[in-house]
Amino acid sequence: MPNLNLPPSLFESTGGFIRVPVWGHIALAAPLKSVLSHPNFLRLKGIRQLSFAHQVFPGATHTRFEHSLGVYHLMKLILQRLTTSELAMSLQTDAFRFDENACKLLMASCLLHDVGHYPHAHVVEDLEIASTGKPVFDHHQDLTESFVFENIKGFGSLAGILEEEWDLDVRQVVQMVEGRKPLAFSKVISGTLDPDKMDYLMRDAHHCNIPYGNIDIERLIESFVPDAKHRRFAITSKGIAPLESLMFAKYMMMRNVYWHHTTRTCSAMLRRLLQDAADEYCLSPEELRKIFYHSADDRVLYDLQGFLPKTGFAAISLSHDLLNRVPYKRALTISFDEKGTKRDTKEKKFFTEISSNPKSFYQRLFELGAKAKLRKAKEIELCRFVSRKFNLSLAGHEIVIDAPSRKTIFDYEDFCGLQICDTRGKRPVFKSFDTYGESLFRSNFILEAEKYAKKFRLTARADVAEKLRTRIEDVIDILQG
Repeated sequence: MPNLNLPPSLFESTGGFIRVPVWGHIALAAPLKSVLSHPNFLRLKGIRQLSFAHQVFPGATHTRFEHSLGVYHLMKLILQRLTTSELAMSLQTDAFRFDENACKLLMASCLLHDVGHYPHAHVVEDLEIASTGKPVFDHHQDLTESFVFENIKGFGSLAGILEEEWDLDVRQVVQMVEGRKPLAFSKVISGTLDPDKMDYLMRDAHHCNIPYGNIDIERLIESFVPDAKHRRFAITSKGIAPLESLMFAKYMMMRNVYWHHTTRTCSAMLRRLLQDAADEYCLSPEELRKIFYHSADDRVLYDLQGFLPKTGFAAISLSHDLLNRVPYKRALTISFDEKGTKRDTKEKKFFTEISSNPKSFYQRLFELGAKAKLRKAKEIELCRFVSRKFNLSLAGHEIVIDAPSRKTIFDYEDFCGLQICDTRGKRPVFKSFDTYGESLFRSNFILEAEKYAKKFRLTARADVAEKLRTRIEDVIDILQG
């Protein structure tokens, strides 16, 4: 029999709805309203979900505010399924049970999972001062605690709301969002089947007006069951098709939106601008943090330009280019597939040679993505090479490297642990997704997707890019050196 003692927080509504694109009406309860009305949550209305993507997709101006609401909404739907389904209820254990407190903890964590975000956080949060290796910005998840506990006159703190109106241990919420250590429900809010991923794929595709993110979310959620052994969500066979859509949607969104060359180029230009500002002590790390942590996307580049020196700082031209939408052009693109395939016939022979021993060269490219000091040194070296060969006078920032990080697009280990709940026998049996045998997708799809979605790009000012394309062999030698 389904549980008749349902968690009240999953079904309560004090009247009123909020309309959110993609999901429509979301019922409002008093505790939810209090969070939505707090300044530290309202600030998310000024932080775009997709950073520079609106330069390519004009509709992509949606914000972390509506995304956070969407993630909360999906988690609520998932929990309603888990607490009303006879199968889902039967698979819960004392150590992995979705009672009232667990449901409130998960919904609050989903609602506040992005509360520490600031403009272009994913672009700049790994930025380091080249001379010291010290980070300039905090990771957005590490700012969760400060925004949650900050007391604002007339509004109190989000922590106070969580304690008084949600009846939650605030430290548990913060720990869930920060994700520094594994907790009982950590994999529920961050994994292959998390509501964060389900929302942003649908939402980003909607606002970019492209068809790749369409997923049958309702059927996927209807298939959810708890995998108590591994403390995560599993699905029944009914969820395989929508899960395949989810996986393919992420791959297609990576290729066509998240890794779009213009978006990535603008991000690389901003990163180099901030790198030089920090390295040349034009702005201290404290000043940079103040600009980004307390500004909105619409203002942050203007605020940054206002604080940068007007003379003696050559890289300020990057700021002008970003504000006027004059992105650098691609001079070289390298794919990470084993064959080293290239469409440009002029470059084929070089990439054929690279592919004969790809690991050493690709290793070097990943290092450029991970090490700010090395990346900047290569950019300056390339600028000096062009200046020498073409009698130019480049300052060193006219060539910018966009190198991928080692962080995987898909969480391969998490996906390998995904279970299918087989209900065809007398008792439910959990089997790994790879061995269940009813999908063409396997975990090797993730490994292949990593190769084809990620690109190494060398970008430059338009006139410089044109010259670089005539010296590909020399460019490769410099990158390998």
